[in-house]
Amino acid sequence: MRFPSFNKIVTPFWRWALLLVLVPVVELFLLYYFVGIWFTLLSVLVSGLFGMFLARREGLRSWIELNRQLEQGETPTLPVLHGVLILLAALFMILPGLLTSLWGLFFLFPLTRSFVVTYLALQFESYRLRARKGNSSRSPEIIDV
Repeated sequence: MRFPSFNKIVTPFWRWALLLVLVPVVELFLLYYFVGIWFTLLSVLVSGLFGMFLARREGLRSWIELNRQLEQGETPTLPVLHGVLILLAALFMILPGLLTSLWGLFFLFPLTRSFVVTYLALQFESYRLRARKGNSSRSPEIIDV
């Protein structure tokens, strides 16, 4: 009898789900161990509320910019990237823990988020250019009838 490999059992979805469960548990344990239960509960509550407020404000700002670019007939690439990072930041702020809250704040503030958006836009553009270059180097298939 053969057993399936670990990679077939644990799909990427389950790896991310496991990561989203284990990281907050480890962070809560460390906060409780080093600081105490009351500070841990207070920090989880404050970071969650502050994260919801910032995510709502920044998400609304990104939504307005997205609509403005659509009305002008432009492709709203940057507002979409900002929106994805704001959604990721809101997820990080909801998860309990100090490190996840810091990552959430990093993605919520417009100045630091702009650095990440610029980096992602450059990566997407270089990927697009490499893909285009790879497709144009092949000679077209000619079928003579």
